[in-house]
Amino acid sequence: MLERASNVGSTNRLVDALNYFECNKDKDIETFLHEKAVEFMRRGWCSVYLILDEEAFDNGKIKVIAYFTLSNKVLDLSVGNASNSKVRAVGGIKNVEYLHFILIGQLGKFYNDECCAEISSAEILDYAFEIIYNVNYLIPCRCVLVECSDEEKIHAVYKKYGFVYFQYDGEHHQFYKRI
Repeated sequence: MLERASNVGSTNRLVDALNYFECNKDKDIETFLHEKAVEFMRRGWCSVYLILDEEAFDNGKIKVIAYFTLSNKVLDLSVGNASNSKVRAVGGIKNVEYLHFILIGQLGKFYNDECCAEISSAEILDYAFEIIYNVNYLIPCRCVLVECSDEEKIHAVYKKYGFVYFQYDGEHHQFYKRI
């Protein structure tokens, strides 16, 4: 996305669109897009996928209504408290030191005091999994991982989508879903 914007001379328009994004419910989601997304893409740490308002786009504007990030993640099993049965479910065998995942690192939608984007978390995850299935065809990976806070509402969204609780690593609650 960043390279494409650069090739057509639209880097400033892209950055403006990222800075327009608001998420009053979770400032970390907003801050990532405003302050970190471009640098993370430049360094190759993740890919950022924007979901745009189609009507605004048809009128020549870039309005981000939601976004998600994808990257790879390796979990060191010496940290955390995953059971052998969960490790086996993810890795295929129980005696492994590391597990590899596709990580959905950020997932957010536009939200401010005046309006909220008309897209559900499940729809955003649908977009993410469309890409994940294509990536998995080229580079196989058994599972997708999400990491989140202690908020039960967020846990419920992931569980409803088919994610299973994996572990608490001391910082995040981790959920996985088999591909």
